[in-house]
Amino acid sequence: MSQYVDAQTKAFTAAGTIKQYARVVLGSGGTITEAGLAQKEIGTAMEPAVTGDVIAVRLRTAMGTHKMIALEALAIGATLYTEAAGKVQDTAEATSFQVGTALEAATADGDIIEVLYNAHGDTAAS
Repeated sequence: MSQYVDAQTKAFTAAGTIKQYARVVLGSGGTITEAGLAQKEIGTAMEPAVTGDVIAVRLRTAMGTHKMIALEALAIGATLYTEAAGKVQDTAEATSFQVGTALEAATADGDIIEVLYNAHGDTAAS
C-alpha cells in the first residue's frame, strides 16, 4: 500500500543508537541509522534513540532550517559536507556530499548548529 506524507517530519524505527540532530539514512528494512561520510541522509533525528525506538525525523525536504551536529569548529556561512556519525564538516572529502550552509558558527566537535539545506549533488565533493 502506498503512503503519502505532507508534513515536515515522519516517524521511523531506529536500528541502532542515534544522536539527536544526527543526519540519518533509511535502510532496506525500513529502519534508520546515523548517516556516514558517503551517504545522503533522508533528514535529521529530532530526538536521541536506541535500537527499536520510534522517533521523528525532520525530512530533508522540510521547509526552513535544520539543526545538525558539527564535527569541528566552523564559521557562519561555511559550506557544509557530510561526515561520519551523522555529523557535518566544512571540509570536502573525496566521498562526501555537499549538505548546506552553516547559519551559525561551531566552536568544537559536537556543537549543534543551524543549517540551511542545499540540494545534494549527484556526485561526491572531490
